Amino acid sequence: MAIELKYLVWSVALFFVMILAQAIAATLSKKASLSELVGPRDNMPKDGLTPLHGRTKRAQANFVESMCMFAPLVLVAAVTNSFSDLTALGAALFFWGRVVFAPTYWLGVPWVRTLAWFVSIAGILMILWELLT
Repeated sequence: MAIELKYLVWSVALFFVMILAQAIAATLSKKASLSELVGPRDNMPKDGLTPLHGRTKRAQANFVESMCMFAPLVLVAAVTNSFSDLTALGAALFFWGRVVFAPTYWLGVPWVRTLAWFVSIAGILMILWELLT
């Protein structure tokens, strides 16, 4: 399997970790009961849960947005046999940038989180560049 496809698969695994982190943060929250969390969440507190839970949710939403760009580009590169050193580097930058992004977002670490986001976006742009040129 091409390294770009492996990074795509590992990115899906990372997404599962992010979903689990968000669920754990919600469960550990003191602002919502377990019955509220397992139900339809219609009566959740208006102010959300905890800051940690809010950060895990925002990090997860940001990951979804980035995967909407990363996954199709990797799949187009696979279908068109356009893998190269640049696409491999781009996929690596995307994945490892996201590995750093998630915990730094959860923990509220400024600058490092933003730098990790830029690294992952640079990875997406490298793959896009390879496909457009």
